[in-house]
Amino acid sequence: MESILPHASHIINTMCTPRTRTRQRFSLELLNKTWTIFGVSMLFNFHQDEIHLKQYAKRLKEEVTSKLSQEAVVYDVEFCVMENVTQRPSPLDPPPIKVEVYAENSNIQESSKKCIYKGIFLSWRTTKNIVTIFNSVTLPLLLCRGTRSAIGVVHNTLSLLFDCMIISLSVQEDDLIWLVAIVITPTNKEQYPKSTDVICMEYKIPELPDSDTITIKFKILDLIKILTVIVKDQSDEASVEISFNLEHVENFREFLYSQMLKTAGLQLGLCTLYKINLPTFSITGNRMKVMNPDTMNRVLLYLNEKALDILHTLEA
Repeated sequence: MESILPHASHIINTMCTPRTRTRQRFSLELLNKTWTIFGVSMLFNFHQDEIHLKQYAKRLKEEVTSKLSQEAVVYDVEFCVMENVTQRPSPLDPPPIKVEVYAENSNIQESSKKCIYKGIFLSWRTTKNIVTIFNSVTLPLLLCRGTRSAIGVVHNTLSLLFDCMIISLSVQEDDLIWLVAIVITPTNKEQYPKSTDVICMEYKIPELPDSDTITIKFKILDLIKILTVIVKDQSDEASVEISFNLEHVENFREFLYSQMLKTAGLQLGLCTLYKINLPTFSITGNRMKVMNPDTMNRVLLYLNEKALDILHTLEA
């Protein structure tokens, strides 16, 4: 996917053309697990050599031990470069960095070591360029798992250590509509979904508790047909691939709303889309789970650009 229109750039009419030229390789650590998504500003004085990574691990261990101190609990911290993610969208992307925090009860004879925090800092850049600053590293996405207390301590410590901001990267309704179109778009016949595959789109109802929601189900093949028709009707030239822009996605949204009003009498325009669930992907707020490499590649491209728009200064 060469360029994606992020949530904040509605005034830019950017063509979005998914293409899979090389199969991205992901560690199994990334797939089939629920991740909490954060955006990260530039990291200053961050070095990826082994000596510095050990120093960072030592500093973080000291802070974790101090802030999360429990009787007879020993903490251990590891920083490492994820060399197994060998192919990335841009050769300029620095390799992902993994941070892990372990806790072990020394009073228990059997091994009780468990991971209380795992975070992966990565850059999954599109063709957008960013302003480079001396002695800084750009890893705008952070996927993490762990206890709430560990996440808080780790992120506060890293923010001070590298003079950066780490903020929740929550998807809004506009993001979800884009992600639906991006994820369902096939790039070849092999990527077409099964006839039984459906997408669940969950909506919150205004002025009602969050537990009162509406769930709409569509067959994914039907949505692909709808998006294809919209794009072809508004394109000057026929194309084998589906290429869509902001206008296409807005028309896609309006068509879904009009269909639900017509068939079920539901006025979805008054509701807020907050969650999508597909066979290969689910996301709500800043939590997601991805089940295959191609979908992970597309989602990371979108989220990376969203993080860049929010936390990084772009070149004019």
